[in-house]
Amino acid sequence: MIIIYFPERNVKRLNCAGQHIFENILGTKFKIVSEKTDYLQQTGACINYSKEPLNHGLQIVPQGLLSETGVRKILNMEEFMWKNVFCFFKQETGHIPFDLFSAAFYLLTSYEEYVLKQTDEHGRFDVNASLLYRNDSLEIPLIDRWAYGLKEELEKAYPDFKCKLRDYRFISTFDIDHPFLYRYKGFVKSAGATLRDFLKFDFYSIGKRLRVISRLDPDPYMQAVKKINSFHKEARRTYYLFVLLGKSGKYGRSTVKPATYYDNYLKTLKNITIGQHPSYDTFLNPDLLMREKKELEAMLGRQVTVNRRHYLRITCPQSFRESILAGYKEDFSLGFAKAPGFRSGTAIPYYFYDVEQDTLSDLLIRPTIMMDSTLIVHSGFSPEYALLKIKQLADECKKSGGDYLCLWHNSNLAGRKNKLWKEVFTASFNYAVSLEKSGC
Repeated sequence: MIIIYFPERNVKRLNCAGQHIFENILGTKFKIVSEKTDYLQQTGACINYSKEPLNHGLQIVPQGLLSETGVRKILNMEEFMWKNVFCFFKQETGHIPFDLFSAAFYLLTSYEEYVLKQTDEHGRFDVNASLLYRNDSLEIPLIDRWAYGLKEELEKAYPDFKCKLRDYRFISTFDIDHPFLYRYKGFVKSAGATLRDFLKFDFYSIGKRLRVISRLDPDPYMQAVKKINSFHKEARRTYYLFVLLGKSGKYGRSTVKPATYYDNYLKTLKNITIGQHPSYDTFLNPDLLMREKKELEAMLGRQVTVNRRHYLRITCPQSFRESILAGYKEDFSLGFAKAPGFRSGTAIPYYFYDVEQDTLSDLLIRPTIMMDSTLIVHSGFSPEYALLKIKQLADECKKSGGDYLCLWHNSNLAGRKNKLWKEVFTASFNYAVSLEKSGC
């Protein structure tokens, strides 16, 4: 048990940061006390989170963020390095040289996204505006590292201090944007695609399309969906499958009509979690989000409680508020489409805290660490380098008992053109699983 002295009436924000640092990461309880006399009587591990030097416990000097309400633009982040990792909210006094609690709260709540309105072409928070990305720290779960650094200092001051550290986990997830490559496209779309292949002299694709449409060959994308399931069955692993509905279009479904065969197949899947992949147009459209959720639930005949937005198209806090109103319990949408890593500075799930309303919700945020399209399309990595990057990210999760949560698309695991990426998937899967079996 950690006792934290904080002489303020409002402890909501400190409680949010403390819950993640102590309970989620370090596996120990904590208690906040506001009376100095009570704090000074404590004999166990203590933290003095105030500006007053009490000569009792480790002192962390507050920057002020956790005593405030609402949101403001913070002009001076006071950036520096501590224990070889990036930090901010530097303090000149105290045993920990920065306000670790405020810095963790800032990242955990995506505080900068409430203030900075720099967006990309899809209305998403621009990765180039991210504090972590600008400081080359996006690929490190900083909050987790800070928590382990704090643990070291507590163990020095209190040799009897013990933690029950969290174990690393590998979580395999897939987005099914396009269940079919050739089937259910309609005559006009199929004819247009065939003409384009002809002009490129791609006679293999022409022949493949005709064989699939004629039911002589299975559709490559649907075949990949089935192989994903059989692969996990053989490995005795569960996984998450996120299903896209919505209308057809540039950023929507590629099929011109619902495919009953696909719907029926999803109903047969056992021991996996099927989630909603809300369409591109659900962005800031809670009514459409709810309609698509109900449509998927009606199709599956069961409740859907998890989601990840198409294109990772979210804005904070609105998208998470909409998820709560729609009845989701878990949201996998937090991640940058254009860069891999730890968007909120952690690899460990946590509950969404609404900074404007100063309320802790029951919506569990599960950060997506790696998306295949990020490495293939946006970063332009070779398969060999992508595998090295994936292993690096998984290793970072392993160091502090985080979740290596990866996202693959069936479309990137289909057909002969993706042979090398299928090999990357298999190798990275086996590596991520092996980390669960290895020691610290």
